[in-house]
Amino acid sequence: MARSADEFVESYIAEMADRELDLDRLVTEPSGLDAAGMLAAMANPWFAEPGRQPMALQMIADFMRPEGSIYFDAIYGAMDGQLATRQWLIPTMATIDFIQFVPLAPHVLFDDGEGGTSLDEWEMVAVIGDDRMPLSKGVSVRRYRDGWITWACDVYDTGVFRVPPPPEAGIEAAPIPDWPRTVWQPDPNVAETRSRDVDWDAMAEEFHPTDSVYHDPIFGQVRGRDAIRTWLSDVMPKAGDVVFEPLGPMLDDGTTSVQEWQQVAVQPDGSRVFMTRGTSVRRRRDGLIVYAADYFDTASIMDPEVQAAGVASGATLTVDDIARHRTV
Repeated sequence: MARSADEFVESYIAEMADRELDLDRLVTEPSGLDAAGMLAAMANPWFAEPGRQPMALQMIADFMRPEGSIYFDAIYGAMDGQLATRQWLIPTMATIDFIQFVPLAPHVLFDDGEGGTSLDEWEMVAVIGDDRMPLSKGVSVRRYRDGWITWACDVYDTGVFRVPPPPEAGIEAAPIPDWPRTVWQPDPNVAETRSRDVDWDAMAEEFHPTDSVYHDPIFGQVRGRDAIRTWLSDVMPKAGDVVFEPLGPMLDDGTTSVQEWQQVAVQPDGSRVFMTRGTSVRRRRDGLIVYAADYFDTASIMDPEVQAAGVASGATLTVDDIARHRTV
């Protein structure tokens, strides 16, 4: 009989309590939990207590398939396999134990026909004494196959981490790597979207007239169908010849959908230059979109070479255009 998530966690704690964290640990047998069970184990409140995060991170690494799995982080790039994930995840997270990940919505587990895909949206909050400082909002997509996590991608805007904190914050920020040059393979089973072929006015019609909000790392929050229509219709045609290549299936449970993608700029010779990697979430009520969020990293878009590729693709978007639409 399969163990419940609570039983697994209880057994795991008992097994690991007296062990030192082993960064060379390699787990070759799956936990016996399905996608829902692994999600429940990772969310077990026992791990939320102070000092217990390292064991939680060890367990997450244990869930990664030994080979052929990927863990992507917007700052550090893609880790290939369980061992590389463990050797990055545990030491790195230990250096930022003052950051909390606050859920923005209940997680969603999609039935993708292959084992499940989960979606979690969150906000990083720096907790310094009694002060709480909101940082980036982000999204995690995980795929579960044959008792393992085979795909874990955390996407968020790293721009806030690339700006030194003010002296009064009392934080000495460690330098972080340049944005990762991860090579992604588009999903051949999902059609790509070419920006210049989209009817942005018609897309705006899918939003609720008053109760809709669109979150974007560059423009902030745009609220209501009319404002969303004005923003999309003005900004997107100025983005140049850009294509959104799918990096996985589009999943939709009827109320929530998720799509992972990379944005590329089409050059005059037909070649494509990577601009950013993103994940889009949509939530619907009575058939209309009430919540839309595009998570991506602005650091790569601000790279001079990437900006030059955007201009070559026909982009005409200006700082004034951004200022005109940007909200807090």
